[in-house]
Parts: sequence; C-alpha cells; structure tokens
Amino acid sequence: MAEKNKATTVWDYLQWRGDLRMEQDGFNEVDNLLLCILSYLDFRRIPGLTSFSPADAIPLPDVCAQLTEGDEQLGLSEEDYIPVMRAMAATPRFRPVRMFAFESSIDEEKVMQFAAVSFLLPDESVFIAYRGTDTTLVGWQEDFNMSFLEAVPAQLRATEYAKEVAAATPRRTLRLGGHSKGGNLAVWAAVHLPQRLQRRRLAQVYNNDGPGFGPEVLESEAYQRIADRIETFIPESSIVGMLLEHTEEYSVIASTNRSLMQHEPLSWVVLGNQFVCLGQRSEAAQLGDNAMREWLADLSSQERKEFTEALYSILSKGGKAKTIEDLNTGSLAGGVALLKEYIGADEKKKKVIGDILGRLAVDVGEELRKAAGLRLKQAEEGFRQAIAELKKPQ
Repeated sequence: MAEKNKATTVWDYLQWRGDLRMEQDGFNEVDNLLLCILSYLDFRRIPGLTSFSPADAIPLPDVCAQLTEGDEQLGLSEEDYIPVMRAMAATPRFRPVRMFAFESSIDEEKVMQFAAVSFLLPDESVFIAYRGTDTTLVGWQEDFNMSFLEAVPAQLRATEYAKEVAAATPRRTLRLGGHSKGGNLAVWAAVHLPQRLQRRRLAQVYNNDGPGFGPEVLESEAYQRIADRIETFIPESSIVGMLLEHTEEYSVIASTNRSLMQHEPLSWVVLGNQFVCLGQRSEAAQLGDNAMREWLADLSSQERKEFTEALYSILSKGGKAKTIEDLNTGSLAGGVALLKEYIGADEKKKKVIGDILGRLAVDVGEELRKAAGLRLKQAEEGFRQAIAELKKPQ
C-alpha cells in the first residue's frame, strides 16, 4: 500500500507490478501509457528498428542498451524518458517485449511531423505507439491545421502505418495508442482501418490526453463501429486533450502536477493497474472548454486557415526558425521580440491575428471571471490593451 497522501505514478507501478508478467496479469491502461512514453525517444541511431518484419524485432533491453543521452525524448516535456525505458527493461513484465517498425519523418512541404514505433507483446498482440507533437514548428503547424483540414498528413500516414504493421503481424490482435497528438493519430488510424481489421483484430485504442475530432468523424459509421473500444484519458485541467470534441466517454484522471503541466504523462496518478479517476474536470477547466469550443465554432474554415498561416509565419520568422529551440535564440528570444515581430507583420495578417485574439480574450476572459472573480479584471484589461496597441497602424 502507498503511504497515506502519497501520490503514486508509473514509477511506483514498475516497482510494484513489474514482476507480474502479462501472461499473469493482462495488458492494461498503465502499460499503454508506458509504451506511448517510449515513442518519444529518438531511435534513429538504431537502424535495425526501422524494419517492418517481426523477425527483425529487437528485445526492449537490447534497444535500451544502445541508447545514449543524445537519444533522449523529442517531445515537449522537460523530463528524461530514457530512465523510464531502463526501468521497464529491468522488469519481467516488459523484458520480453520486442520493438520494430520505427519511423520518424518531418516534411516541411507537406507540413507533416510523424513518428511511431511498434511493440510485439507476450500476449500475442502488437501495440502501435504514435508520438505526440515534438519541438519542430512543422509539428505545431500541423496541429493547428487540424482545426480546418479534413485530414492532416500525419493522420493519413498513421492509417497507412497501422495497415502495414497489421499486414506484417497477421496473427496478432491490434492495440493502438498515443499521447497528446499521438492519441489523436491512434484514434484516427483505428477509425480508418478496413472493416475486416476493425471487427476481427482491433482490441483497444488509447487516446492519452490527445485532441478530439469534429462531427464529420464522430458521427461516421466507422467511428461508431469502434467507439466502445476507444479509451480516452484526460487530466483534470487538460487543455490539449479537450481541443475539438470528445463525444465518447472519457476518464478524468488525477495528476501530481497543476494546470498545463498535467499533460506530462509521468505525473499521472496510478493505483494498482489503473489510473486514479476523478468525478469530473475542475470548474475553471469546464468553463474554459466551453469558451474555447464556442470560439472555434464561431470561426469559419477560412478564418482558421488564415489565422494558422499568419501565426506560423510569425513564429517561424518566415520559415527561418525550424524548432522551438530556435525561438529562444537570435531575434526571437523572449516575448518582447515576438511582439516586435508581430508588429512588423503586414496589415492583413495583423488584422486576422488581432481580431481572433481579441475575440478569444473577451470570450475566455468573461467565462474565467465568473469562476475566479473580479481579480482577473486587471489582467484581462492589460491583455486587451496589448492587443489594441498591436493593431494600431505603424
């Protein structure tokens, strides 16, 4: 038993239940999260992992032994994930797991950031783990594009990837999962698998705090066929996971972190082989969800497209900045420099961004004030004044 009031996470899970082989205690939601965490690691130095043949699959401990600090995770987290993999490789539960079909690609022309890796599990299933958004600005632009495109390139590749892995492992059941954007890719791929695969081989799909979908996906026959196999986990104060819609039932889970930092998977609270679930999301989070949905619903596809293109152009300084790290160097260091870059934008882009940010400030500001009181009024007024200043002709 855990000490009273001591929150337990995946680290405790590995210590307490790592000795239970999957043949003894079946695959569960915490196992899913751990494998999705590994998808963020940079396996490009291990060429054998790129093979889609199960015969070439490499035991998890052997992959782990080849990793160095230079292969650390490529996600947005400040945590190190190689220690997680090492801890997993030391347990009887994960030691027999084998890895294959690693793929990682960035395509600026297509605006695509995609990465995935697959795991052969001892229970004769295969788990496909899709990586979430990394530090490339292309990855962020693709996330933004989800708000107005029917499908983004990473979603299309996610489906083809799942088909290829399924074809390579014809006798295994399929599980798909991902964290953040990876969760969205997992659900998208599962929805767009051939009916035969959905009905005969698809066991579960895990969306770990990833964006949802618009009504064109959620109301489709293909989605309805697998809805009962989709498991969605969202922290109490999730922002990423509540983007777009979630009509499926989702579990609100506890985290050791607060606010935005609850997106970090290593902070999710675990008890036994499950996450600790809460009754509902916080009041402020629910109000924020409603305001964000209303704001997005009020924008046309063209407005979303213009906003995305203008914002990306500014953040990337016309395409010169490639990663989030680039924003911390040179002329884009810090928020002040970003505002100067904004002021230098052409009037059309300035108007699009100013109008949309202004509407968001009003809508969200009013809702949050209801929850948090008038103490936010001064901050809200400051935000409005900043937007007004930025919209002035130069």
